[in-house]
Amino acid sequence: MFTTQPTEFREPFGFGLKAPHIGHKHHLCSMAENGEITLDQIKDLVRNPKFICKVCARTATNKDNLCEPEAI
Repeated sequence: MFTTQPTEFREPFGFGLKAPHIGHKHHLCSMAENGEITLDQIKDLVRNPKFICKVCARTATNKDNLCEPEAI
């Protein structure tokens, strides 16, 4: 399930979406992977989630923090 390939070359779960893509630096997966966000900051972004990512199943309040958001 996990890959040792760099994010730039990964094609997650066959959705055809490659990272990095437009806005990817603001997505939870990128921020967490790169250590650019603290747990308290993550809590703020996922409190009262309204969207789920079709790629990684993370949830967030704002769809702009997910690669392939879908309303919950």
